Amino acid sequence: MDRTLTNGNDLLILAFTIQIISLIFPVIIKDERKSIIVFNIALVTGLVLGLISTLFSLLFTSVILPDSIISTLSNNWIRLDGLSLYFLFIIQIIAIPTTLYNISYFQHYINKNMPIKSFMTFYLLIMVSTQLVVIANHAILFLVSWEVMSISAYLAMLFEKEKEEVQKGSFYFLIATHTSVFILYIFFFLLHHESNSWFFNDYHISFSGNLAAILFILSFIGFGIKAGFMPFHFWLPRAHPIAPTVLSAFLSGVIIKTGIYGILRTFLFLKPVPEWCGWLLLVVGIGSAIFGVWYALAQHDIKKLLAYHSVENIGIIGIGIGIGFIGSATKMPVIEVLGFGGALLHTLNHAIFKSLLFIGSGVIYQNLGTRNIELMGGLVHKAKYLTILFLIGSVAICGLPPLNGFISEFIIYNSFFQTAKELKNYYPLSMLLFVVGLAFVGGLAVACFAKINSIMFLGNERKPISHFHTSLFDYLSLVIFATLCIFIGFYPQPFIGIVNKVLNNGFAPLNSTSALINMNWTYLSLIFLSILFGVIILYNVMRRIQKKYGRRTSPAWGCGYSGITPRMQYTASSFADELNSILKVILIYKKKVKISKEPFPKQVTFESHSQDLIDDKIVTPGFNFLKSIIMKIEFLSQTDIRYYILFILIIITIYSIIAFIWV
Repeated sequence: MDRTLTNGNDLLILAFTIQIISLIFPVIIKDERKSIIVFNIALVTGLVLGLISTLFSLLFTSVILPDSIISTLSNNWIRLDGLSLYFLFIIQIIAIPTTLYNISYFQHYINKNMPIKSFMTFYLLIMVSTQLVVIANHAILFLVSWEVMSISAYLAMLFEKEKEEVQKGSFYFLIATHTSVFILYIFFFLLHHESNSWFFNDYHISFSGNLAAILFILSFIGFGIKAGFMPFHFWLPRAHPIAPTVLSAFLSGVIIKTGIYGILRTFLFLKPVPEWCGWLLLVVGIGSAIFGVWYALAQHDIKKLLAYHSVENIGIIGIGIGIGFIGSATKMPVIEVLGFGGALLHTLNHAIFKSLLFIGSGVIYQNLGTRNIELMGGLVHKAKYLTILFLIGSVAICGLPPLNGFISEFIIYNSFFQTAKELKNYYPLSMLLFVVGLAFVGGLAVACFAKINSIMFLGNERKPISHFHTSLFDYLSLVIFATLCIFIGFYPQPFIGIVNKVLNNGFAPLNSTSALINMNWTYLSLIFLSILFGVIILYNVMRRIQKKYGRRTSPAWGCGYSGITPRMQYTASSFADELNSILKVILIYKKKVKISKEPFPKQVTFESHSQDLIDDKIVTPGFNFLKSIIMKIEFLSQTDIRYYILFILIIITIYSIIAFIWV
């Protein structure tokens, strides 16, 4: 084996070692402030070393092989192929700035009797287990890592466990993640039964019978719950708002992407898949994208709004995967490459700009003490640089040029046109409908983030802001993410090259990725740079004119009122009211308007509320029904612990019998 490759994987082992060792610092350092700093710096060091190793393997090796140092373990249990390394790269590149933000975030909770050190323990477990999920080559290691990742995330959510919304939101997450892992247990048991092996490299199932179809459906549901596809998304808007901001960023940026990883890994087990699999993902993806962004538009809680945008972007990723599946089924490598390429790049892009937006919302929450957009306003006067950084994330998530969100969506749009061109028949009309649907999603996203930025940052303060502080580590984290948004937008070639290598490592035939490479990325970069230089020149010309002739300023038009107050500004409710009213049945959109009947009205109020259709009409009634049945079973109301021990023994016996039958 090439020694340079071995050195790269040696570095990965060292990186994991440093990450695990960082756990001792909260134990041996009693001072909370110092332990936070040392723990997170040590963890960042391990993550940076891991990122260097991962990039080395992705950029400079054609075939990814395990390390000889731990050959007994890695040859059987660890898999470092293109897909694993790509998702490992995403985890590490998101975790580094997120962990830096940890340092400033928890300064707000020092000496407040909060479980900071417990959170750091769970955070480290999340970090290590998530990385193990994507490099595991053994079903048992995968499932154990998946369970550790999920349970650690649940326990980390309970940071402010005395709050009722935290208890409910974390419970939703716990139920969803255990439903997911239960389905995945069945999925891997079936794979084991068919192949008589627990190792991923032995899973090559022909899609000729019913078993493969059952495996795909189980995979889609099990991993789809974690990813947050509709209708499995119900836990996302409950869990994201109540989690500590650093965990919200990691949940949206990384943990839900493990569901995408699982679906793509399943494709490698089952390929080539039949065409209906692609259509299933396309329909679910476009539905998730449209309704996710529309639900987001109706929200007033900034973190809940961002959670629904996670559903939207997972839908966009699902659309790309669906196109890739269709390309695989029809033996069209060009379509396959564009679909999977767009999905893989958008997975990275979404992780970057969504982490930026969540951390930005966290900085705002720490200063204002509220997540309610209706109570914000005028932040541009207190936090000019934060406003710019949040705007960068907003432009990126809307898929607007010249930032990174546009690049991946541009590839997905091209996949639609290429599919229509290559497959003919009913495909042109079908692809046209999906193009219109995705464009509609982009329009709603623009409306949503126009609402956020105008209500939160512009205008007058709706409530007095005496002080707004953004720390060095806040800015460092935000600037890293914003820089990545800009860099990938203006110069996507290196990242396209990485995606290209991943596609050649199992997804598409070798040398078939020219459709992705030859998309005139250089011309696109030149166009973006020309626009940027044009804006800079225009700005300087305006500055010179203003310097020479002066600048006239005047107060905003007051609609005939002599004194303008914050109450005269648009609210988030009124801004999005017309769009939300269109789909009010599905959004369960309700308005409460109080109009004075006096000739000179003293007070007029307008409120709007939206509920999730799946949560409100299916999940909650189903839970209440199940709860009512369980409460009627007298055995479960016993207080004697011996009954519970007997019940556990019975369940273990049943599981053992099932396992014996399967094996």
